[in-house]
Amino acid sequence: MRRLAVPFLLAAVLTGCSSTEPGKPSAGDSGTGAPATGTSAGTAPVARPKAVDLKTIDPCTLITPDKKTALGLNVVDAGTPLPDYGEGSKRCNQSYVDRKYLGAIHTLLNGGVDRLKRTTGEAKLTELKVAGYPAYLTQTDSPGSVGGCEIYVDANDGQLLLVDTFGALGEQTATRDGACERGKALAEAVTTVLTTK
Repeated sequence: MRRLAVPFLLAAVLTGCSSTEPGKPSAGDSGTGAPATGTSAGTAPVARPKAVDLKTIDPCTLITPDKKTALGLNVVDAGTPLPDYGEGSKRCNQSYVDRKYLGAIHTLLNGGVDRLKRTTGEAKLTELKVAGYPAYLTQTDSPGSVGGCEIYVDANDGQLLLVDTFGALGEQTATRDGACERGKALAEAVTTVLTTK
């Protein structure tokens, strides 16, 4: 009889050290107070109207005929993608009717906002919203021109839509502010179309 009492007594003691009631600590709790919510990377999901896979997008299709007219664009045609923007990246070149400014839209497929902040430098980026998407603007220098603006739209995890607008070479009446103004209008227009894709 004594042999049976010892295991039962031991079982009763161990049961008292552990609880399965919700919100009650048990012997296995570490007591670190770590939050129970969030992602494994520790970042919140990005608030976008719609995540769009840019691998499937031709950026020239984002400039509809009515947008082309409204923005004062003259030529819209496919360009040579830059290898730095990842395999499968695409490019669309634009020129304006007044010939003061030029532009390009690129799909960046090899890194998102984290990479942008590392390569460009977070201090050089200005946050803004473009058609409901988080976006980042940076001003650029360009030899022989007034420079321009790059607007990066956070279209999908690890992918960015880049709208680059700059003064034409040797154009004395162009300004960086003018390039940024046109870049913002172009980014808003093409990102609005992007949400329909």
